[in-house]
Amino acid sequence: MLQTVDLNILLVCFVVTFILVWPAVRLFRQLAPSVGLIDVPNLRSSHVRSIPLAGGTVFVIIVPLVSLIVARQTGILLGREDWALLIAGWFIAFVSLIDDWRPLPARVRLVAQVWAALGLIIYGRYLRYFGAGGFGVVDVGWLGVLITFVWILGMSNAFNFMDGMDGLVAGQSLIAALAVAWLSMRTGLDWIAILSAALGGGLLGFLLHNLPPARVFMGDVGSIWLGFMFAGMAVIGAPRSGERLSLGFWVLLLGIFLLDSGLTLGRRILQGEPVLEAHRTHYYQRLLRVGWGHRRVTTLYLVMAAVLASVAVIHFDFWRLPFSYLVIVGLMAFAGTYALVHYVESYKVELETERGSPLGKVTAGGLLKPFSHLLRHSGVVLLSDGFVVVIAYAIAFGLRFAAWDSSYYQFFVGIRDGIIAIIFVHLTLNLVAGLYVENLDRLASRSLQKLFFSAALSGMTLILGEVLLGPVHAIPISVLLLGAAFAFIGFAALRYARFSKSSIEA
Repeated sequence: MLQTVDLNILLVCFVVTFILVWPAVRLFRQLAPSVGLIDVPNLRSSHVRSIPLAGGTVFVIIVPLVSLIVARQTGILLGREDWALLIAGWFIAFVSLIDDWRPLPARVRLVAQVWAALGLIIYGRYLRYFGAGGFGVVDVGWLGVLITFVWILGMSNAFNFMDGMDGLVAGQSLIAALAVAWLSMRTGLDWIAILSAALGGGLLGFLLHNLPPARVFMGDVGSIWLGFMFAGMAVIGAPRSGERLSLGFWVLLLGIFLLDSGLTLGRRILQGEPVLEAHRTHYYQRLLRVGWGHRRVTTLYLVMAAVLASVAVIHFDFWRLPFSYLVIVGLMAFAGTYALVHYVESYKVELETERGSPLGKVTAGGLLKPFSHLLRHSGVVLLSDGFVVVIAYAIAFGLRFAAWDSSYYQFFVGIRDGIIAIIFVHLTLNLVAGLYVENLDRLASRSLQKLFFSAALSGMTLILGEVLLGPVHAIPISVLLLGAAFAFIGFAALRYARFSKSSIEA
């Protein structure tokens, strides 16, 4: 596809939208309270005063209009799927605006999201073909309809769940929009490039009012619309861009949001907590509760988002990075955040007494302590589990190829680019499941559930990474499945031996 959009056109989209949105949000802030669009603090809120709500209405209206005008001026024709994305997006935004004004039942909001997703699938397209690295192109057939539904609803709600802190969703979306605009321009997806550039300008104009301390909130109308639009751009852009804007690009680009939302949801399900009730257990909310300010938490998350966006652009546009690099970059920041959250929750009083000031004022140098504490507390178990993972996947490799005489050599040669990533995925998800930070005095059913959950999620993560990110050397999916199963058995056996030894000594 010929490239007809260049950086100059995208810059015009960005600047014009910014110039329109910034003063419009200021005007909206003054008018919103008079029509009842105001957020009054409650138990779940992270703010202490009433703030104008639904400011996302401004960029929801202006961004598509500016994009349409620029597209017309440059002679770009929209396809049926492009119009389906815009109209379905406006529909879900309208329902969300009503919900901001007068809260709607959860079932009504869900039905609206389903109808919006259905509109995009019927009049646009669905995710059917996946570039699968060493496996070529995978055709999932009608299963793609279900995958598309889950993707759109998951993204829409993930953005909504993460919109609980000043500047977080707007900042992440700004970073993502710029990355998508660049890659779309390079791929020849002119409409998506223009829409993303205009979205970036609109988000910057809004973000200046939403940075801590926020003077306006985007509301569900903004957050759900953003999640839906990004999910929709992935659906309509992936088939026309090869692997550049594949689903793997979007998963890597928005990894922090997807990890925080997905793991929080999984943990609540595992602990038997009602998943539809409002809560304050996302990792960013937990950092706020222990004394970190909005600015510090927002900065942490946006730095992680910028790193992931840079890696995604490099990997899908310039040169393919080894699988281990992608996984480690994708999980390292989140693993560090989890270790930090647990550490400050457990030792908040001691830390404040030691430093003589609230936790939110602790200097950056003190943030290395969570990692050293984790290694002192669980270093031996981490090392043992890493060894278990290597043995588990070596056995899986040998069984898969039935070449025991040279299986170890083939194992290290065949997946040497992925073994570090495999170890890192298992240990990180064990950490998130609480296996290294909780004092488990016996191998109870709950411990086994956590071990199984972690091993199963690790296997799914590795398979999705293998399929979506296109590593340098393909690892057979059968090896990943068997390896995850053997890792679970090894983790359980190791802890059983550890607890048995402790019982004998006691």
